[in-house]
Amino acid sequence: MSENISLDGSEDQPKVNQVDNDFSAHYGKVVPSDITNNASILDAILNAPQEQLIPWEECSLPSKGLYYGWPDGVVQVKAMGQTAEKVLATQRLAATGQSIDYLFKECCRFPNGFDPVDLLLGDRVYLLYFLRGITYGNLYEFSVTCPDTNCAVMSMHTYDLNELNSTVIPADPDLGPEPFKIHLPYMSNMTGADVWVEIRYLRAGDANAILSKRKNTKSVAKSTKRNPFDRKNKVEELDEAVTENLEKVIVSVLGSTDPLKIKAFVQRLHAQDTSAIREWMKDNTPGIDSSIQIECPSCNQEFSIELPITDTFFRPSKS
Repeated sequence: MSENISLDGSEDQPKVNQVDNDFSAHYGKVVPSDITNNASILDAILNAPQEQLIPWEECSLPSKGLYYGWPDGVVQVKAMGQTAEKVLATQRLAATGQSIDYLFKECCRFPNGFDPVDLLLGDRVYLLYFLRGITYGNLYEFSVTCPDTNCAVMSMHTYDLNELNSTVIPADPDLGPEPFKIHLPYMSNMTGADVWVEIRYLRAGDANAILSKRKNTKSVAKSTKRNPFDRKNKVEELDEAVTENLEKVIVSVLGSTDPLKIKAFVQRLHAQDTSAIREWMKDNTPGIDSSIQIECPSCNQEFSIELPITDTFFRPSKS
């Protein structure tokens, strides 16, 4: 069963300075209308410039380029071709998370020789959805298994990727440049002094490092039974990612950038202080809210999931 879904309440919550991209696939006219025989049509295709067959399009990123030194957040993107599909099929790259970075190098043009490994995580996810949309179209079909163990019915659902524009969390220029100063409530109260840290946003390279680290603890993850479609679990995973990588997020403590002192300080942090850092990151990191509401067609239970990126994300099935 297929169901069209949109983000809960997105129509009633317009965003200020909203990023607005078209996630639809676009088609130009390569063959002149006066050419009708097959041989001439084939010659026209073979003689057409590659950029005419798969044209470049503009995509505005949630970060607006504020943390990359760009005048704006515009990236040129083209739909996937043969080379991009080969990148995705390379298991060695997929295992380390690098396939996405190589995919962006093939399908995106960044200003000033920018390396996609330095993309903010929110920009990276948004760009991934945009690339999928202009390649296969804005309607994304995926399967979901009902989390109710008494039901566990798998159903098909359809989501319009253009709905993502209404969920964008844009960069706030008023925050100023990285790093950002965060005051730690517990440590400040305990010491009677104003204790603060400076933090930065996580990048794609950090995500790759997290993935590699978690590969080493795969057996532990398998032993922990979690419902992968549970919004709460997704939030917990984000919290864990930030907590486990505070040494990457924190770039200075009370002005000190000594890595050894930062590491020692992180080990002494109270849960109130790590929570303050996590909450600030969730509230201010540019990106999208990809949580969606699903209703099981069998038992009518409603539940929330993150819009999934599955194995069929770039290999949609033909109906």
